[in-house]
Amino acid sequence: MCIRDSTQPLDVFLREVEHSTRQFHDASPHAMRKVVMAPTTPFYSCTPDELREMARAARSLGIRLHSHLSETADYVRFARDVLKSRPVDWCAEHEWIGPDVSFAHMVHLDAEEIAICGQTQTAIAHCPQSNGRLGSGVAPVQALAQAGATVSIGVDGAASNEAADMISELHAAWMIHRAVKGATAQSVETLVHWATANGAKVLGLDDVGTLAPGMQADLVLYDLTHPRYAGNHDDATAPITAGGAAQVRHAWVAGRTVVRDGQIPGLDLAELSARARALVKKIQAS
Repeated sequence: MCIRDSTQPLDVFLREVEHSTRQFHDASPHAMRKVVMAPTTPFYSCTPDELREMARAARSLGIRLHSHLSETADYVRFARDVLKSRPVDWCAEHEWIGPDVSFAHMVHLDAEEIAICGQTQTAIAHCPQSNGRLGSGVAPVQALAQAGATVSIGVDGAASNEAADMISELHAAWMIHRAVKGATAQSVETLVHWATANGAKVLGLDDVGTLAPGMQADLVLYDLTHPRYAGNHDDATAPITAGGAAQVRHAWVAGRTVVRDGQIPGLDLAELSARARALVKKIQAS
């Protein structure tokens, strides 16, 4: 993602986005690398005119748009008090709306905003663990999906999600919505669809996300002999309903083996973990 520092002049940022797009963006349906226009938030990272310019520049380059929106009540208060608008209305007014736009979080929406997202097929990256970590609330993803918006699953970043584990994210989404909205509020089957087919749709990847002839061979084989799965009534959803560390036996991306017998070929996990710990200590000391 091309993320702009709020102190960076817009023309410099747009030149860098164009350069990155020309150098790295793969527009093919089975791309492994895409560039996305991504100011941190539509409010704090740019002026209204800049926001509109970013949208137009992204579309002229053929890349998607992403940002964070309505994560906390403060987003809504800022939009109301300073911009005299609701967050989604503000984004729509400045051309940040539509099937090529996704927003992380979207916890605090009213009925009108949900309807706008549905009518325009705007997407949400639902990050329930991050929202729980920060005490932000629970996003109205069922209402968004029913309205026609595209719901996908995300993990936000390390600042508000220490594990960044998609299985844990799905387990949390399943539990949180049912705890708050009732036992029938969220099915695990729907969550699988949001994480796979809808995730691919949000990223503009037409050849992945489902198992079908002609699609890329992206497959994950879980070891369901692990004791944590013994009491599950449905093997297909057990990795999500049981939660915990994913017991991945094998995984393939576009037919290429990326996990074999629970190990990532060629990766020294101990060395990688040591580097991560050293970086955390360096950050803590700075």
